[in-house]
Amino acid sequence: MSADRGGDLSIEEAAVELGMSPTAVIQLLENGQLPSHLGPDGRRRRIARADLQTHREQRFALRQQLVQEQRARRWSEASDLPPERVYEPAPGDGVDTR
Repeated sequence: MSADRGGDLSIEEAAVELGMSPTAVIQLLENGQLPSHLGPDGRRRRIARADLQTHREQRFALRQQLVQEQRARRWSEASDLPPERVYEPAPGDGVDTR
């Protein structure tokens, strides 16, 4: 039961398109993060391909934003560190420095 290129998708087809489980897609539907409507049989939910593409683009943009924020945090934390110190053993440390 495959949808045409521009049509609606079943939950299972949407899961394949998004690379997640059907259960995860159902959670997106129930949380209102992905719109759906009832199919022609009036029993099963369908997802418009355009809505799926919009969700995928928003999810990608959010992921990119989170990665950039994490990188910025790492750089700011690295710049807050004191300069590296070279370990110089004290006389009598038992470290062979020959």
